[in-house]
This record gives sequence, C-alpha cells and structure tokens, in this order.
Amino acid sequence: MAATYYSTRRPAGQSSSATWARNHNAVRHRPDFQLGPVFYIIFISVFVSIAGLIYLTQSSKVTSYDLAIASVNSEITDLEAQRDALAVENAKITAAAADEERNEVASTMVAAQSSGFVSE
Repeated sequence: MAATYYSTRRPAGQSSSATWARNHNAVRHRPDFQLGPVFYIIFISVFVSIAGLIYLTQSSKVTSYDLAIASVNSEITDLEAQRDALAVENAKITAAAADEERNEVASTMVAAQSSGFVSE
C-alpha cells in the first residue's frame, strides 16, 4: 500500500495539536467570543433570584392554607357558641312549658273538704 500524505489548510506558521489520522477532523474551530466572569456572576445571581422566588411562592401557599384553616376553626368556634346558646334557650322553653303544665294541673284541683273519722 502506498503512503498517504495529508496537507493542511492552515496558513503557514500556525501550529496544530490535532492528530493527523484517517477519518479524523483535522480542523479546530474556536468560538468568536467567550463567556467571561461577569457573565457567570450575572447568571448565578439570576439563578439564585429565581430559586428564591420559587421558595417564596411555595412558602406563601403554606401561609394561605394556614389562613384558610384558621378561618374554618373560627367558624367552628362561632357555631359551637351558637349551639350552646340554643341549648340554653331550649332548656328555658322546656322549663317554662313544664311550669305551665303544672299550673294547669294545679288549677283543676279542688280544695279538700274537712275529713272526719269513721267510727266503728
């Protein structure tokens, strides 16, 4: 087999650390711009800000659930107080009805006559 020679497209004077072999790309592309430290500082600060906002939204959801629970507990307390007041009112009405019934029974009674002894 005959020796294969490869030629470069680079101008003379540029060194290359690429390996010259068959089926390998012999050209290196360098980006026109590079990201500097200022970009990384801005990127990290934006990332931290977004993470903080997500945390705040999650914690505010918990607070809203706490407010809803407190509202329901307050309503339960009010209803229990109302139930107790109605129980007292029911007891008063029941006692008044029983008192009226006793007065009716007493009004139908007749005064007792003097009683005598039976002699044998």
